[in-house]
Amino acid sequence: MKYLPFLFAASFTVPTLADTVVIAQNGLDYFPREAQVEVGDTVRWEWSNGTHDVASGANCSEDGVFYGLLRNSSPVFEYVVEESLAGQTVEYHCTVGSHCNFGMIAYLIVGDVSVPCPGDVNGDQAVTFADVLELLGAWGSNEPDKDVDGNGVVDFNDLVGTLANWGPC
Repeated sequence: MKYLPFLFAASFTVPTLADTVVIAQNGLDYFPREAQVEVGDTVRWEWSNGTHDVASGANCSEDGVFYGLLRNSSPVFEYVVEESLAGQTVEYHCTVGSHCNFGMIAYLIVGDVSVPCPGDVNGDQAVTFADVLELLGAWGSNEPDKDVDGNGVVDFNDLVGTLANWGPC
């Protein structure tokens, strides 16, 4: 029976922290022209008119990182930002006709990688007994830095999430 809490903790799933960033295509524009994204975020381009695409690469040249169509038959293209792009500004453009030369260019500004460490409530890059003590000290509160599962209250689920991530981050 002494292994049951650890088995339960190991099966706990901490919710993802990734976002979806929507970029609209309208005419020869992507909006917003510059989008702040993080590694793991989903970028979703949405078509509104014409025949277009989305191709990564600077100076109207494709670099092969991502490519997708935007047209009536495929009105949405999604791409999950890869860790290899952390800290970079990624230019993308439309390769249809001369659209890129007419200024159909935009940018993803990718933040630096900060590896999330659910359960590390004291920020020391390890989940240890010190984190459990801080979590227990905030029990029943709505302190967001100790609310591991993000449900608005520090409770049993947060304790389980902390135990499930025991060790160095």
